[in-house]
Amino acid sequence: MYRIGEIAKLKNISKRTIDYYTQIGLLNPIRTDSNYRLYSDECLQILNMVEHYKNLNMPLEEIKSSIELIKSDNTIDKQKVEKHFKQIASIMQHLKEEIHVMEPILQKLNDQQREKYVNRLSSEGVTLAQTLLLLFS
Repeated sequence: MYRIGEIAKLKNISKRTIDYYTQIGLLNPIRTDSNYRLYSDECLQILNMVEHYKNLNMPLEEIKSSIELIKSDNTIDKQKVEKHFKQIASIMQHLKEEIHVMEPILQKLNDQQREKYVNRLSSEGVTLAQTLLLLFS
């Protein structure tokens, strides 16, 4: 269990951000008898997911919906699942557009530079493709 200052330092975010995430229901700390908030390892995992989704430029409300979907019990809300898949499709479309914008820049690089960037993207792309195949199979 972590106090707010400890978790803020671990994740390199402000206490105020953690307070906000707690206020909107993303994080659910345990209250001690002396009213301190203690954050579990699950809270760390949630903060990792928030960071991941924020890196994908996903709005916080959509991040919250996605995390709630992941955390939900075995009941499946088809509308939430559909919304989540639409979010994934939107992110994939955005990435496709980014690649299109990057093509002229890549062509200006020398062979060694281009190979370096393409190899880095290729390994991440393979991992993403494998994950998507697992999800859809």
